[in-house]
Amino acid sequence: MRANTFGSEHFQEGVMMFTNKRYEESIKSFSKAIAEDPEFEIAYLSRGAANIEAERFGDAIADLDKAVELKPSHAKAYHLRGIARTRLGKREEALRDFDKAIALNPEYGAAFLSRSNVHADLGHRAEADEDMETVVLLEEKNLQTFADENNVWRSQYLRLEAEGIVSETDR
Repeated sequence: MRANTFGSEHFQEGVMMFTNKRYEESIKSFSKAIAEDPEFEIAYLSRGAANIEAERFGDAIADLDKAVELKPSHAKAYHLRGIARTRLGKREEALRDFDKAIALNPEYGAAFLSRSNVHADLGHRAEADEDMETVVLLEEKNLQTFADENNVWRSQYLRLEAEGIVSETDR
């Protein structure tokens, strides 16, 4: 039976340490969360991210390999593993990871950006430019979605004002 892993004290502590850029402490906390639940994919993913920040790229790849093994559909695990591989100079392997992340989530802008950077490093100018164009399109789409959602909220609020349910001073 799995524990409530997101509520794990060690996992929460690891997130807090990571947020505060205390990566070594973060790694230790995530390791404790993994010891509590060896199937906790997000803890491996999180420890992998902390290992990248601590410049322990081999350890990061091992953690991200385990995250992929536990949940092969998690695009972020492939993306992060691609970043670690890029830092080790394993650009072709990194490209395969970025390709997989994008195949799993075609709107994952960060994976397109990472892939664009590797293509540029390898001299693949057309591929790098194409990925950058996708990044820009995804950013514009996200901004438009945000604006549309905000407009829907505002329209609803103005309707409620017109009906006298809320007042202008409640805004």
